[in-house]
Amino acid sequence: MKFQIKYKLFFTLLLTSMVISSGMFLFMQWSFDRGFLNYVNSQEMQEMDQLAESLVENYAQHGNWNFLQGNHERWEQLLRAVAKQVEPLQSRALNRDNKPDGPPPPRGPIIALYDAQQRSIFGPPAAELHLKLQPLHLQQSVIGYLALVPVKDIYDAGDLLFVEQQTESFAVVALAMALLSLLISYPLTIHLLRPIKELTSGTRKLIAGQFKTRIPVTTKDELAQLSRDFNSLAMTLEKNEEARQQWVADISHELRTPLAILISDIEALQDGIRPSNQQNLATLHDEAGHLGRLVNDLYELSMSDIGALNYKKISVNPIGILRGTIELFEQRFAQKGLQLTSELAPDIQCSLQADPDRLQQLFGNLLENSLRYTDAPGRLHITLEHTKDLLLLRFQDSAPGVEQTQLTKLFERLYRVEKSRNRANAGAGLGLAICNNIVAAHDGKITASSSSLGGLEIQIEFPLRN
Repeated sequence: MKFQIKYKLFFTLLLTSMVISSGMFLFMQWSFDRGFLNYVNSQEMQEMDQLAESLVENYAQHGNWNFLQGNHERWEQLLRAVAKQVEPLQSRALNRDNKPDGPPPPRGPIIALYDAQQRSIFGPPAAELHLKLQPLHLQQSVIGYLALVPVKDIYDAGDLLFVEQQTESFAVVALAMALLSLLISYPLTIHLLRPIKELTSGTRKLIAGQFKTRIPVTTKDELAQLSRDFNSLAMTLEKNEEARQQWVADISHELRTPLAILISDIEALQDGIRPSNQQNLATLHDEAGHLGRLVNDLYELSMSDIGALNYKKISVNPIGILRGTIELFEQRFAQKGLQLTSELAPDIQCSLQADPDRLQQLFGNLLENSLRYTDAPGRLHITLEHTKDLLLLRFQDSAPGVEQTQLTKLFERLYRVEKSRNRANAGAGLGLAICNNIVAAHDGKITASSSSLGGLEIQIEFPLRN
C-alpha cells in the first residue's frame, strides 16, 4: 500500500507532539510527587520543633521519661496537641470533613523519641534507620533526642485526594495538548506540502511538453528556492524548444530553395525546355555543390554543438596557420577587387594547444565571410597582438557595416543580416556559428563590433598557457 508523504509528515508531527506531551506529564507527575513529599516532611519538621518544646516542659515537670514509657495514649495526646498548633498541610485541614468512608490507613511512626542514651521510647531503633537525631536540652543538659522518620509515601486521605486531583489535572492537560497537536498538525502538513504538490503538478506539465508552466513562489525557504530553480528550468526548456522549432524551420527553408532550383532545372532538361549541354549541367553541378556545402555545414555545426567534433590538439603556431590561410584567399580577394592586408611580423612566435585543422577552418570561415559581404572596392585588414598570456586577433573589413542591434546575433546559426541577399553570395549563415563553436572549444572568446574601416570587426582572444 502506497503511504503518501502527507500522511507520513502528519503522523510524524502528531507522534512527536504526543511523545512530548507524555514526557511532560510523566516529568511533572514525578516532580510534583517528589516536591509534595518534601513539603510534607518540612511540615513534620515544624511539628517536631513544637513537640520538642512540649517534651522539655513535661520532662522538667516529671524529672524523667517514665511518664511516657509505654504510655501510647499520652504520646498521642502530645502529638495531637502539637498538630493543633501547627497544621502540617492546609489542604489536610480543609478536607477534614471530606475524608473517604472508613478509617484512613495508619501513617506509621513519623516522629521518634529517644532518651539521653539513645534508647527508643517511641519509634524504631535509631541505629537501624541511621536517623538524624535532634537533642533535647534542659538547663544545658541533653535529656533525650527526637528524630523524624522521612515520609516515603502518602497515606493521609486528604493528601491522597490532593495528589489524585493534581494527577487528573496533569492528565487533562496532556490530553488537551495531544488533541491540540492533532488539530494543528493536519493543516500545518497541508500548508507545508502545498509547494511540493505544485512542483509535482508543474513537473508533470513539463513532461507533457507545457514549457510555459511556472510555479508561484510564496515562501522564503528551501522550497521557494526549489520553485525558483524549477521556473528557471522551465524557462530554459521553453527557450530551447523555441530555438529548436526555429532551427528546424530555418533548416527547412535553407534546404528548400536549392532543392527547388535543382529540381526545376532537372525537370526543364527532362522536358526539353533547356538543352542538355555543358553550361546547363555546370549550373546543376553548382546548385548540387551549394546544397552539399550547406548540408556539410549543418552537420559540422550539429556535431560541434554536441561536442562530437574530433579535436586533436597539439602545440601549434597559430600565426603560421593564419599566414597560410591568408595566402589561399589572396587571389580570390584580388579577383573581387578587395585588398587583403595584415600586420603579422615574421619574427613573432607563440605556442597554442589547438587543432590545426580547426584553426584553419576558423580563419577560412572569417575570410570567406568578409569576401562575401564586403563591397568592392574594399579592404580586409588583419592585426595581431601578442602578450605572455593572450593572443588577440582582429579582422576588420570595410563597408557595408552591421547595425549595433544585430551584432550580438551574428554568431547565431542561420542568421543573416540581410535575409533577401542572393544565397549564392551570402551563404546559409552558418559560418560564424561554426567559428563560435571552434573558438569556445579552444577556451577562447569571439566578439563582433563595428570596424574603424566602416564594416565589421571580428575579435578573437586565445589564452596562451606556458
